Amino acid sequence: MVSHGTLLLNSDLSHVSDALHVHENKIASKGIKSVRSRVANISEFLSSPMDIESFRDHLLKTYFEGVPKIPEFPLSTQDWELIHTLASERYRSWEWTYGHSPDFNIEKRQRFPGGEIDARLDVKQGMIQAAKFYGDFFSENEPEEIEKLLAGIRYERAEIESALKNVDIADYFSGLDLPTFSEFLY
Repeated sequence: MVSHGTLLLNSDLSHVSDALHVHENKIASKGIKSVRSRVANISEFLSSPMDIESFRDHLLKTYFEGVPKIPEFPLSTQDWELIHTLASERYRSWEWTYGHSPDFNIEKRQRFPGGEIDARLDVKQGMIQAAKFYGDFFSENEPEEIEKLLAGIRYERAEIESALKNVDIADYFSGLDLPTFSEFLY
């Protein structure tokens, strides 16, 4: 089992709380089991205030307690080049960021001038598997064509716009244009 954690020394916890709050029209992920209800700053538990540099030094000294000198590992120019190459080729790729993400469902509902749209997307490994639209929106055409065009593409705003570039969105969702529609879906 892989575990990870985050150390917060003196963060604005209102921002943390906002980030952890799951709005009902956001992602309902099958890969996330829960959101931790209580988060605290380490500074709350310190006997005296400490800046980030002092805290880092304290962590290192505690971790390497009993070692005469904390080892340093200076990186060469070649090391940095390899790090940047690895970051570019692997960690900044779509596959790394989205392709290995847990499967999830998107449920978005929003009222527009032409009516309310309820969008449901099933996303697996970053790819839209299925899309379905419900609501009381005005349209000249039923949205099945849009649903078919979205199936099989990456769940990215640019991909959504590319897949729908030859479609007049207003024919399916009255009063909407492609940028507004793609922003709604993404």
